[in-house]
Amino acid sequence: MKRALIPAAIVLAVLGALAIRIVVEGRAALGTGSDWVLRGKPLEAIASYEDAARWYLPLAPHVDAAYDRLRALTTDPDPRIALAAWRAIRSAARATSGLWTPHAADLADADAAIANREARQPGAASPAPTTAGREAWYRDRLARDVRPGHGAAALAALGVLAWIGGAFALARARSGKLARAGIMLAGLLAWAAGLYLA
Repeated sequence: MKRALIPAAIVLAVLGALAIRIVVEGRAALGTGSDWVLRGKPLEAIASYEDAARWYLPLAPHVDAAYDRLRALTTDPDPRIALAAWRAIRSAARATSGLWTPHAADLADADAAIANREARQPGAASPAPTTAGREAWYRDRLARDVRPGHGAAALAALGVLAWIGGAFALARARSGKLARAGIMLAGLLAWAAGLYLA
């Protein structure tokens, strides 16, 4: 029983250290963004707020604060700054989505705002002749998700877990080493397949 608690304690310690690092880095990026705002450098502030939002941890207050500050910058009278803020919201929301999207509403608002603004730009890339057509074209392009599918990502993650689990089991084994090595190999192959399918 005590031997089983040691790996659990190690995992909890690693997760705890990771959570602390995420919060510390996220708060630091948030503070840096506020410093840039005070210096009158909104584009640099946007980059820092995006970094803070990307240091995602459920219920971490710096994440919502970063999105709030980015949203405030979307109302800037300079269209470059407003568009950069919407793009940062979109980028952060995409980067932190996995099996679910924690900031799905922010992502949807950003896609709509970016499409609307891009459709009205002179020399828009869309082939559509009307503003509404160009906006629909941009919305369609923004809605495409070019990241790996959930199945490939899950296969790669399970492969890594099997690989690490097999390595631990092999290191502690006195017998049945071939089966444990097989688990390791299967995990490695699943990880490689997940990366290939991605």
